[in-house]
Amino acid sequence: MKYLSLASLLTVFLLSSCRSGDKEITVEFQLIEKGTPYTMSTPFSKGDTAIAFDLFHFYISELTIGDQLVSDVLFVDPSDSIYSNYTLNLEKRASTVSFGLGVSEDMNAMDPTTFATSHPLSSAFAMYWTWASKYRFIKAEGRFNASGDLSDAANNDGIIWHTGTDPLYRTTTLEIDVRPGDHIVFKLDLDELIAGVSLASDGFTHTTVDTFGTAEKVSDEAISAIEVLVE
Repeated sequence: MKYLSLASLLTVFLLSSCRSGDKEITVEFQLIEKGTPYTMSTPFSKGDTAIAFDLFHFYISELTIGDQLVSDVLFVDPSDSIYSNYTLNLEKRASTVSFGLGVSEDMNAMDPTTFATSHPLSSAFAMYWTWASKYRFIKAEGRFNASGDLSDAANNDGIIWHTGTDPLYRTTTLEIDVRPGDHIVFKLDLDELIAGVSLASDGFTHTTVDTFGTAEKVSDEAISAIEVLVE
């Protein structure tokens, strides 16, 4: 009968205990309304006003857990499982999560035509404006009706939030215990976001001079509305 040496047994143990998943985390992005995941184009209310979002895209950049940069930039579309679920490497346990909403100044200066179509900064994602305005940080579009009824499309008002430019890049650091193997969920609460704006006066922005105040408000409220949980 053959026996494994102590060294061989130790090697087998180490290989079996260091599976690839032990150095990874899964990251999910959700839009939340009334505490549950939001289905795009579903009406909800702010007081007597009916609201629906038909599109909501954004960038998460410089995602850092503890002292480890786990992603430079992610394109997020919470309505698409491909762009709302990511697997990222994480080497060790940490107690903070830091990230930016939008893209950093260095990335914002990039040329989208230099990236492969699968890269988040590629022009394929339709998040790039022009050489002057560069990348959109948030691209949200929807409808609202102060009467509370969105079925009368002719009387609906539009929501168009296209934010961008370097001064609107927002960062935050949250205290949360994360370990390799965890599933982390980023939840952007639409009720909290909408509570901080007046759709009547802040329903439209292309980040031009005349609507820059709305772009600032949406940027501030959006990052404040993001909660990060381990589930």
